[in-house]
Amino acid sequence: MRQYYDGDMNLYDYGVDEGASILPEKTKQMGALESQIRIYIEDYVHTYLYQYGKSGGGKEKTAALVGRHLEINGEESVIISGAIQSKDIPQKSGAEGFSEETWEYIGSQMETYFKGMSLVGWAHLQPGFGSFLMAKDELFHEEFFKENWQVLFVIDSLDKMDTFYIYNEEGRGLRQSRGYFVYYDKNREMQEYMLDNSTVYPKEDLSAMAMEESFPEEEMENGFERKKRRPRPEERMDAAKEIRRVLQKRAKEAEEVQKGKYTMLAGISGALCVVCLCMGFALMSNMTRLRSLEGEILMVQSSYQKLEESIEGVKVQAAFAAEPKVEEEPKAEPKKEKEAVETWYTVEAGDSLGYISRKYYGDNSGVNKIIQANELENADMIFAGQSLLIP
Repeated sequence: MRQYYDGDMNLYDYGVDEGASILPEKTKQMGALESQIRIYIEDYVHTYLYQYGKSGGGKEKTAALVGRHLEINGEESVIISGAIQSKDIPQKSGAEGFSEETWEYIGSQMETYFKGMSLVGWAHLQPGFGSFLMAKDELFHEEFFKENWQVLFVIDSLDKMDTFYIYNEEGRGLRQSRGYFVYYDKNREMQEYMLDNSTVYPKEDLSAMAMEESFPEEEMENGFERKKRRPRPEERMDAAKEIRRVLQKRAKEAEEVQKGKYTMLAGISGALCVVCLCMGFALMSNMTRLRSLEGEILMVQSSYQKLEESIEGVKVQAAFAAEPKVEEEPKAEPKKEKEAVETWYTVEAGDSLGYISRKYYGDNSGVNKIIQANELENADMIFAGQSLLIP
């Protein structure tokens, strides 16, 4: 059996084709430009790693990265054209470690699907933990991937984050790469591997799915039944590409459903905002009315206070006007002196015969006497300044 690893169990430079030294042309830059080593990863590989990371209920997984290492005009480049699931990986003191069986499995997969390629690095898929470099990953990389051009790709498929790590200039540790390139190619090797190692559907379901959308049904010439015809060689399509299109279509449908929910929530939120605004305007209007009512109440209270002060002033004036009359009340004298001396009274404003009678006689019994003594025709016809005889 051919060996796929050296004495240090580091698999690299397996069957490298020296003639394949052309860099990819159709690329998309992710992040900044890395000056130390340029990393190219094929789009199928990039997509497959994310799908592989999402499968398995969020467990951590690893994968081997295969491709080519090139050095053109003194610039090093790594072209990643394939990814191989790493199976049966034992743990060594909490860190991953490839066993001899794992290396044999990776080597056999390379011989089957990725002939002419070499092991250029590995990927650590850790859903929900970000794309940070862990100490155990660095130890594992330094033990099994010692070439300065071999890379580590850390992916968080849940949060859609990924980062490449490369050896620093001194070669004594890993550092984060500033960026990388995603390139686009037919990549039939990775397509075949994806068909045989699907992370979403079994191979039979994927093939059937692709064929159903690629080749329509035909009626038989006699018209008795319908059946799927086998595609002619010139009609054969890229199955992996079609599978990917179907998966993207389903993902888009799920995304549209999610957008519909967000739209509904946005509509409800907008309606609540409108209700809150209406309530706010109503509250402001009520506050204005309350303030107006308070102003009217204050005006009424002010008017009432002025009226009350006016009434109090009238009472005070009446009290002051009555005081001199009380002081002028004659002292009680013997009846003989009253009878001997005539008494005259000058009428003042507001006086009445009843008042004058009570003043001199103590009750109203003297009203008639005063009328008779002064020959008054009407008891109410007296005026201020008039002199009345008090009998």
